[in-house]
Amino acid sequence: MMGKREAVKAILDGTGADRIPIIMNAFSLPVMRYGYTMPEAMMSPEKLTECMVGTRQAVGYDGLCAGAYGGIAAMMGGHLPNSEGKIVGDGDDVIHSFEDIEKLKPYDPSKCMMMKNVLRTIELMRAAEPEEPIYAILHVPAAVAFTLMGAKPAFKAMIKNQELFRTLCDYVEDAVVESCKMLVDAGLDFLWFPMPNFGGYCISRKSYEKCISQSNIRANKRIKDYGASIVIHTCGLYDDRFDLVLKESGDAWHISDTQTKKVKEEYGDKVALMGNIPCCSVLMEGSEQEVYDFAYQECMDGARDGRFILSGDCDVSPLTPDENVKAVVRAAKDAEKVLFG
Repeated sequence: MMGKREAVKAILDGTGADRIPIIMNAFSLPVMRYGYTMPEAMMSPEKLTECMVGTRQAVGYDGLCAGAYGGIAAMMGGHLPNSEGKIVGDGDDVIHSFEDIEKLKPYDPSKCMMMKNVLRTIELMRAAEPEEPIYAILHVPAAVAFTLMGAKPAFKAMIKNQELFRTLCDYVEDAVVESCKMLVDAGLDFLWFPMPNFGGYCISRKSYEKCISQSNIRANKRIKDYGASIVIHTCGLYDDRFDLVLKESGDAWHISDTQTKKVKEEYGDKVALMGNIPCCSVLMEGSEQEVYDFAYQECMDGARDGRFILSGDCDVSPLTPDENVKAVVRAAKDAEKVLFG
């Protein structure tokens, strides 16, 4: 059987693996389990490594998250939580015009403390568990633009002022690409790009195509050309736009709010899948047996070709019982025996 990192690489490069990695995208769960606040963990590579490694070893899933990198928007002047979790600044007031874009502060990832923390976390995690896949959460240019502009202005711009939104995406693209390069050089196994604000619950397919997809196509190609592996988290309803996401060079889609079997049948020959256990209704609230049954069926629906990573459909709730996560691990191991011998 392949090693864990070898299997993830084989899944993402399209050759397929003889095991089912269980990468739970657990970020909140380990942090809260150790009694830290999110800012405390994010600002301390030692604390983040402690809780990520400790929780993984306790419940048995695979993979380690080295952090959620928000340094681009922060350095350019966006309003993000400080060390006490409070928003710095006046809120959604950074970008209102093309002139505001030119006023954004310069970005240098080598001088960003958030970047230094993620790089140090990767180093510590690799030393602690050299065989575990390590990934980090980063934002595509459109997500950085969304943060800089603010939610309400961004949603309005994607309808009424698309040129402004696209110009902002173009402006931050180099910053995203350079950040990804630094993390790839540090030894990440893959980059995980969340897109929670761009599904069908939030914007139309037309707005997605005009404002999001073209930016992703361009930026992701540059990142892939550098040698990175990309997992795109289609957070929310994406059934009407998976054909657009397909053009964005993701090696895998971390899906939610859809059926794994359906997406596998339509796109499984073109992209690997990750998911898709509902984190609240099943993983957190379900019985141990219900979680096992759901996870096992996910594996049978998604992993027959060796290109599937079992996961929750989003961030695992800190209220999720350990026994339910362990049930997911058992289900994957049992499915491996049936599918791969």
